[in-house]
Amino acid sequence: MIHEALNQNVVAALRECVMFSGMSDIQFSQVLQFSDLLHKKPDHMLFQQGMDLSHIYFVYDGAIKLVRSTIKGDEKIIEVVFPGNTFAEGVLFAGKPKYPVTAIALKPSIIVSIQAQPFLKLLKSSADLCINMLGHLSVRLHWMVKELDKQTLHNAAFRVVDYFLTQAQDAAEDEFTLKLKVTKRDIASRLSIKPETFSRALKSLENKGLIVIEEKKIILKNLPQLRSLLNTEAL
Repeated sequence: MIHEALNQNVVAALRECVMFSGMSDIQFSQVLQFSDLLHKKPDHMLFQQGMDLSHIYFVYDGAIKLVRSTIKGDEKIIEVVFPGNTFAEGVLFAGKPKYPVTAIALKPSIIVSIQAQPFLKLLKSSADLCINMLGHLSVRLHWMVKELDKQTLHNAAFRVVDYFLTQAQDAAEDEFTLKLKVTKRDIASRLSIKPETFSRALKSLENKGLIVIEEKKIILKNLPQLRSLLNTEAL
């Protein structure tokens, strides 16, 4: 594990994160004092499910998958965390917090690690910071409930299209080229569908002329039509 001082670009990105944007300059400076920069190679682990929580994390570059393992050794991707987002803060307030997931780098990644106990102490010193943190966690909770709904109430094609449209939220044109940030197998796991089911869903969408499949790209041919199909649940 390589510890480095945070450079200006990393500090600027951290400052823009929702979890830290409400802090005063003095409070944010305190956070920087107990933060370190980590570099992780693909498949390197940050922490393992069941370990005592020692740090919370911010992704500056790369991608981190959060997975849970079953007794049989199967792995389920709960979330893939991309740059600009934090993880592990959700269990910060537990009495003896333990990581509920395992965190593994999907690609070369740069992460800010923030010591959990000093951060918790800082939160306890300010009611405003605690309220800000609760707001942040509330947004995450609502997101997780929506994700649970999608994975239990909708078929594979719906989940695939919803995932693609989430990646194309800022697209201004009717057509959008989606560069896959993770493997198709990892996307399938994230969507709680089998890889072969994911492949069939892609092929069905391609046969309907809605997408074009390339090696590491998916071309969404008609965003308005895809959004309409999603809104009417006609997938």
